[in-house]
Amino acid sequence: MAESTVPTNTRVIRWERDFYREYIRANRFSKFMGADETAPIQVNEDLSKNVGESINFELVNRLTGAGVTGTSTLEGNEEQMGIRNFRVTVDRTRHAVVHDRLHEQFSAIDLVSAKRAILQDWFKENVRDRIITALGSISTDGSTHTAYASASEGDKDTWVVNNADRVAFGASAINADHSAGLLQCDTTNDTFTTGNLAILKDLAKSANPKIRPIKVRDEEEWYVAFAHTKLFRQMQASLATVNQNAWTREEGEGNPLFTGGDLIYDGCIIKEIPEIASLGTVGASSALVAPVYLVGAQALAYAIAQRSKMIENVRDYGAKKGAGVEMIDAVRKIYFGSGVADATTPKQNGVATGYYAYV
Repeated sequence: MAESTVPTNTRVIRWERDFYREYIRANRFSKFMGADETAPIQVNEDLSKNVGESINFELVNRLTGAGVTGTSTLEGNEEQMGIRNFRVTVDRTRHAVVHDRLHEQFSAIDLVSAKRAILQDWFKENVRDRIITALGSISTDGSTHTAYASASEGDKDTWVVNNADRVAFGASAINADHSAGLLQCDTTNDTFTTGNLAILKDLAKSANPKIRPIKVRDEEEWYVAFAHTKLFRQMQASLATVNQNAWTREEGEGNPLFTGGDLIYDGCIIKEIPEIASLGTVGASSALVAPVYLVGAQALAYAIAQRSKMIENVRDYGAKKGAGVEMIDAVRKIYFGSGVADATTPKQNGVATGYYAYV
């Protein structure tokens, strides 16, 4: 008996009216953004209400004097309040895609919806990448910010000297030469472990000015460490016994040992950021090295004059349809210096930077 079959060219192919987009991570920094001065990424939208190109972020340093007691005279013994200023200039960023309206007839997906979705993803990725660039940026005058990869060795050395109280090279807290500091990082003593995290945290607490922790419920003090994936895995291994003994014994998906996610240790939240770039084989015996950014309050400034919005363009008598996204903003690592212009020996305000080796 001959069995009938349907020829390939006559078979119905049912296309999903949906589409698959390239996986783009959501902005992992969003939960650390806020308008108040305790947020690690301080957001200011003043320019969205008023015209202008710059926003000033103010810092008032804590008082360190002892005051007076008893019948001692207070007049003439007041302490000068340390007020510093950090200015951020915004700029416009745009991106767009375009298609011919004829292709809407041919396409198995909704091109208009697809464009909107990938543009929204691009915006999230763009902000995330600019935050990472800002965390690693180098400034020697407090106003010019250079991406780490583009900064000269001379500028990096000046930056290390200015920030000697908030930069660690593995287990060593201080090195006046940037490249020499990286070169001393080895895979034995200078990996990202609980011990070296404690050194970085101690730097943040003892820095002058102090890197203020993030306060929760007016009592708890926390720092957040953004780590390269390989360094995050090192900390995971370093915390294996601690987590095994200390976490609550929940079953299945409720147990953090199974679900992954952030690590918590000694008042620090360790968060994996896969997009943080490796510095390459710059460590001891050509070991790979990557940074960890331990942040407290007012680490970055995010100035917004115009939030992201969709823009459109139709041309060629309606045949060409373009869609884009536009924002006017800027992300900068906050630096505060001394002197009248706050530009002398500027220090990164809310970031302690650690460099660690891995294989």
